[in-house]
Amino acid sequence: MVCLKSVEVFRFMSPIGEMFMKICSQGLHSLSQCDYICDINFNPQTGQGVFLTEKKSENNEVQKHVEACINWLNVYFSDVGSITCVHMPDICVATEMGSFQERVWVALAKNIGPGQIVSYGELAKMVNSPGASQAVGSAMAANPLQILVPCHRVIRSDGSVGQYSRGRKNSVKNWLLEHEGLKIVNKKVIALKRN
Repeated sequence: MVCLKSVEVFRFMSPIGEMFMKICSQGLHSLSQCDYICDINFNPQTGQGVFLTEKKSENNEVQKHVEACINWLNVYFSDVGSITCVHMPDICVATEMGSFQERVWVALAKNIGPGQIVSYGELAKMVNSPGASQAVGSAMAANPLQILVPCHRVIRSDGSVGQYSRGRKNSVKNWLLEHEGLKIVNKKVIALKRN
């Protein structure tokens, strides 16, 4: 199914750098960092707010979704522990409904919260597809909703962090996991940080 609504693109700044979202009047289509951000130039700005760098939408419904997404991200980056109390931005339902990828994304978003991790194999079992670890990995690589569908929380069964954005943004994955309270040593998640 393809969305027939007009889709607008918005750029914004965040603690993990410049990001963009694609939104129609029904909700988000995608949310991700700009492609130029990679391990070589990743420079997180802890404490920075999330704010639009460009225009506002002239469509009130689209603008409502933009503001909801910016609000959700501000809470995520400033007080990740309370993110479960904030309504997740609406997602346009005209994308991949009922597919294996969509089932994996929904299971991950609903069941694995901040500070939690799951292996590719465990996530495959959650969607009643044991043995489909590689297919889960493919679903993570195709995830259009960075952070909202928290593919950074999916790790290898041996505890190693694994790749993020096809290996181009592994430092972003590490930062997000540590931001959520996990500790990483030698590329493995070893424990929750104690504050």
